[in-house]
Amino acid sequence: MSIYNVADDIDFAPSRPAEGRDSGSDARLIWEDDVENGTKVAVWKAEPGLYVYPARDLDETFVVIEGEALCSLDGSQPVPISTGSIVRIAKGVAITLEVLSPLRKVATVVPKP
Repeated sequence: MSIYNVADDIDFAPSRPAEGRDSGSDARLIWEDDVENGTKVAVWKAEPGLYVYPARDLDETFVVIEGEALCSLDGSQPVPISTGSIVRIAKGVAITLEVLSPLRKVATVVPKP
């Protein structure tokens, strides 16, 4: 049995930078299923800024653990998200996060070839 705490700031690596910057977010891989389907669970934390992700060949579901952001899927009107929000991003959908305060989320990513 493995137990993780999303508040632990260990084993993070640089992740996607915020628009116009060289940094801004970090990710910590918690679990990866290499054999079955490539599912990953990770913690992502980000400083305020704009994070733009193109459409990807995967499904992602995340829970906001801390912070506030505006979330837009495929260019839709931004929706406020904050602690406790659950967001599902289907395969082929682009996402933009405008992080308003330091944000931390737990995400499950499932590849969909």
